[in-house]
Amino acid sequence: MMDIHSPDHSSDPAPWQTLATHAAFQNRWLQVLVDDVVLPDGRRYEYTRLQGAGIGVGVLGFNSNGEVLLEREYRHGVNQVVWQVPGGLAKADEDLQLAGLRELAEETGYAPAVITPQTVRYLGMIWDNPGFSPMCSHIYAVWDLTPTGKTQRDPAEFVTLHWVTPAWLKEAVRSGAIKDRVVVAAVAYLLLNGLMT
Repeated sequence: MMDIHSPDHSSDPAPWQTLATHAAFQNRWLQVLVDDVVLPDGRRYEYTRLQGAGIGVGVLGFNSNGEVLLEREYRHGVNQVVWQVPGGLAKADEDLQLAGLRELAEETGYAPAVITPQTVRYLGMIWDNPGFSPMCSHIYAVWDLTPTGKTQRDPAEFVTLHWVTPAWLKEAVRSGAIKDRVVVAAVAYLLLNGLMT
Protein backbone atom coordinates (compact mmCIF):
# COMPACT_ATOMS: atom_id res chain seq x y z
CA MET A 1 0.00 0.00 0.00
CA MET A 2 1.28 3.46 -0.94
CA ASP A 3 2.25 5.72 1.95
CA ILE A 4 0.56 9.10 1.36
CA HIS A 5 1.86 12.12 3.26
CA SER A 6 0.01 15.41 3.51
CA PRO A 7 1.85 18.30 1.81
CA ASP A 8 3.50 20.93 4.00
CA HIS A 9 1.26 24.02 4.25
CA SER A 10 3.62 26.15 6.36
CA SER A 11 4.69 28.26 3.36
CA ASP A 12 1.16 28.92 2.06
CA PRO A 13 0.34 32.54 1.09
CA ALA A 14 -1.37 34.70 3.72
CA PRO A 15 -5.11 35.41 3.27
CA TRP A 16 -6.19 38.80 2.00
CA GLN A 17 -7.75 41.31 4.41
CA THR A 18 -11.12 42.74 3.29
CA LEU A 19 -11.60 46.40 4.24
CA ALA A 20 -14.98 47.03 2.58
CA THR A 21 -17.48 45.42 0.23
CA HIS A 22 -20.21 46.90 -1.95
CA ALA A 23 -22.76 45.31 -4.28
CA ALA A 24 -22.36 46.44 -7.90
CA PHE A 25 -25.31 44.41 -9.25
CA GLN A 26 -27.97 42.01 -8.01
CA ASN A 27 -30.78 39.92 -9.52
CA ARG A 28 -32.60 36.75 -8.42
CA TRP A 29 -29.66 34.54 -9.43
CA LEU A 30 -26.57 36.34 -8.12
CA GLN A 31 -24.86 39.40 -6.67
CA VAL A 32 -21.76 41.02 -8.11
CA LEU A 33 -19.66 42.18 -5.15
CA VAL A 34 -16.60 44.42 -5.21
CA ASP A 35 -14.14 44.06 -2.33
CA ASP A 36 -11.51 46.57 -1.26
CA VAL A 37 -8.72 44.30 0.01
CA VAL A 38 -5.18 44.45 1.34
CA LEU A 39 -2.83 41.94 -0.29
CA PRO A 40 -0.16 40.02 1.70
CA ASP A 41 2.49 42.56 0.58
CA GLY A 42 0.42 45.49 1.93
CA ARG A 43 -0.88 46.83 -1.39
CA ARG A 44 -4.58 47.74 -1.80
CA TYR A 45 -6.52 45.92 -4.51
CA GLU A 46 -10.07 45.91 -5.88
CA TYR A 47 -11.47 42.40 -6.37
CA THR A 48 -14.77 41.45 -8.04
CA ARG A 49 -16.57 38.29 -7.00
CA LEU A 50 -19.96 36.64 -7.38
CA GLN A 51 -22.38 35.51 -4.67
CA GLY A 52 -24.90 32.92 -5.85
CA ALA A 53 -28.53 32.56 -4.90
CA GLY A 54 -28.13 29.10 -3.40
CA ILE A 55 -26.19 25.86 -3.13
CA GLY A 56 -25.94 23.71 -6.26
CA VAL A 57 -26.86 20.03 -6.42
CA GLY A 58 -26.26 17.55 -9.25
CA VAL A 59 -27.25 13.89 -9.68
CA LEU A 60 -25.65 11.21 -11.81
CA GLY A 61 -28.24 8.46 -12.16
CA PHE A 62 -28.08 4.82 -13.27
CA ASN A 63 -30.90 2.52 -14.42
CA SER A 64 -31.15 -1.20 -13.67
CA ASN A 65 -29.10 -1.96 -16.82
CA GLY A 66 -26.20 0.15 -15.50
CA GLU A 67 -26.75 2.92 -18.06
CA VAL A 68 -26.25 6.55 -17.06
CA LEU A 69 -28.86 9.30 -17.53
CA LEU A 70 -27.44 12.49 -19.03
CA GLU A 71 -29.05 15.67 -20.34
CA ARG A 72 -28.32 17.84 -23.35
CA GLU A 73 -29.16 21.51 -22.79
CA TYR A 74 -28.24 24.79 -24.45
CA ARG A 75 -26.12 26.90 -22.10
CA HIS A 76 -26.06 30.55 -23.08
CA GLY A 77 -22.87 31.32 -21.15
CA VAL A 78 -20.85 29.19 -23.57
CA ASN A 79 -23.32 29.45 -26.50
CA GLN A 80 -23.39 25.65 -26.89
CA VAL A 81 -25.57 22.64 -26.25
CA VAL A 82 -23.69 20.68 -23.57
CA TRP A 83 -23.78 17.34 -21.77
CA GLN A 84 -24.73 17.64 -18.11
CA VAL A 85 -26.44 15.87 -15.24
CA PRO A 86 -29.79 16.88 -13.74
CA GLY A 87 -29.38 19.51 -11.07
CA GLY A 88 -30.07 23.00 -9.86
CA LEU A 89 -30.18 25.05 -6.69
CA ALA A 90 -31.35 23.85 -3.30
CA LYS A 91 -34.04 25.95 -1.72
CA ALA A 92 -33.29 27.77 1.55
CA ASP A 93 -32.87 25.21 4.37
CA GLU A 94 -33.66 22.31 1.99
CA ASP A 95 -31.88 19.02 2.62
CA LEU A 96 -29.28 18.74 -0.16
CA GLN A 97 -30.01 15.08 -0.95
CA LEU A 98 -33.72 15.79 -1.19
CA ALA A 99 -32.98 18.84 -3.35
CA GLY A 100 -30.96 16.68 -5.73
CA LEU A 101 -33.72 14.07 -5.94
CA ARG A 102 -36.30 16.84 -6.49
CA GLU A 103 -34.25 18.32 -9.33
CA LEU A 104 -33.76 14.86 -10.85
CA ALA A 105 -37.50 14.15 -10.81
CA GLU A 106 -38.51 17.62 -12.04
CA GLU A 107 -36.07 17.68 -14.96
CA THR A 108 -36.16 14.04 -16.08
CA GLY A 109 -39.24 12.30 -14.72
CA TYR A 110 -37.03 9.68 -13.03
CA ALA A 111 -36.45 8.77 -9.38
CA PRO A 112 -34.91 5.86 -7.48
CA ALA A 113 -37.38 3.03 -6.87
CA VAL A 114 -36.50 3.25 -3.15
CA ILE A 115 -34.25 5.61 -1.23
CA THR A 116 -31.60 3.71 0.73
CA PRO A 117 -27.86 4.16 1.36
CA GLN A 118 -27.35 1.65 -1.46
CA THR A 119 -29.45 3.55 -4.03
CA VAL A 120 -28.55 7.16 -3.14
CA ARG A 121 -24.97 8.05 -2.31
CA TYR A 122 -23.25 11.38 -1.65
CA LEU A 123 -20.13 11.69 -3.80
CA GLY A 124 -18.67 15.04 -2.75
CA MET A 125 -18.59 18.80 -3.23
CA ILE A 126 -16.84 21.01 -5.78
CA TRP A 127 -16.33 24.77 -5.92
CA ASP A 128 -17.82 26.10 -9.13
CA ASN A 129 -15.00 28.66 -9.56
CA PRO A 130 -13.13 29.62 -6.37
CA GLY A 131 -11.43 32.52 -8.16
CA PHE A 132 -14.75 34.33 -8.43
CA SER A 133 -17.16 32.89 -5.91
CA PRO A 134 -17.88 30.63 -2.91
CA MET A 135 -20.62 28.96 -4.98
CA CYS A 136 -20.41 25.18 -4.87
CA SER A 137 -22.19 22.06 -6.08
CA HIS A 138 -22.87 18.88 -4.11
CA ILE A 139 -22.94 15.72 -6.21
CA TYR A 140 -24.95 12.55 -5.66
CA ALA A 141 -25.11 9.21 -7.46
CA VAL A 142 -28.43 7.38 -7.70
CA TRP A 143 -29.07 3.78 -8.77
CA ASP A 144 -32.19 1.91 -9.92
CA LEU A 145 -33.87 4.88 -11.59
CA THR A 146 -37.48 4.29 -12.56
CA PRO A 147 -39.84 6.60 -14.49
CA THR A 148 -42.27 8.72 -12.48
CA GLY A 149 -44.25 9.77 -15.54
CA LYS A 150 -44.07 13.51 -14.93
CA THR A 151 -41.65 16.42 -15.17
CA GLN A 152 -41.85 19.99 -13.91
CA ARG A 153 -39.14 21.98 -15.68
CA ASP A 154 -38.37 25.66 -15.21
CA PRO A 155 -39.54 27.94 -18.07
CA ALA A 156 -36.00 28.25 -19.50
CA GLU A 157 -35.19 24.51 -19.28
CA PHE A 158 -35.25 22.78 -22.66
CA VAL A 159 -33.48 19.44 -22.29
CA THR A 160 -33.25 16.10 -24.05
CA LEU A 161 -32.51 12.93 -22.10
CA HIS A 162 -29.94 10.32 -23.13
CA TRP A 163 -29.00 6.93 -21.68
CA VAL A 164 -25.28 6.21 -22.18
CA THR A 165 -22.98 3.42 -21.05
CA PRO A 166 -20.34 4.05 -18.36
CA ALA A 167 -17.68 3.25 -20.99
CA TRP A 168 -19.07 5.96 -23.30
CA LEU A 169 -19.24 8.44 -20.40
CA LYS A 170 -15.64 7.83 -19.33
CA GLU A 171 -14.39 8.20 -22.90
CA ALA A 172 -16.41 11.40 -23.39
CA VAL A 173 -14.82 12.89 -20.26
CA ARG A 174 -11.34 11.65 -21.21
CA SER A 175 -11.58 13.06 -24.75
CA GLY A 176 -12.99 16.42 -23.64
CA ALA A 177 -16.35 15.89 -25.36
CA ILE A 178 -17.84 16.47 -21.90
CA LYS A 179 -16.50 19.59 -20.18
CA ASP A 180 -19.15 20.26 -17.53
CA ARG A 181 -17.45 20.44 -14.12
CA VAL A 182 -20.15 18.47 -12.28
CA VAL A 183 -20.09 15.59 -14.78
CA VAL A 184 -16.28 15.44 -14.78
CA ALA A 185 -16.15 15.53 -10.97
CA ALA A 186 -18.90 12.92 -10.64
CA VAL A 187 -16.99 10.52 -12.89
CA ALA A 188 -13.80 11.12 -10.89
CA TYR A 189 -15.60 10.53 -7.56
CA LEU A 190 -17.21 7.34 -8.86
CA LEU A 191 -13.93 5.95 -10.19
CA LEU A 192 -11.90 6.88 -7.10
CA ASN A 193 -14.50 5.27 -4.82
CA GLY A 194 -14.71 2.09 -6.89
CA LEU A 195 -18.37 2.74 -7.79
CA MET A 196 -17.79 2.64 -11.55
CA THR A 197 -15.35 0.56 -13.58
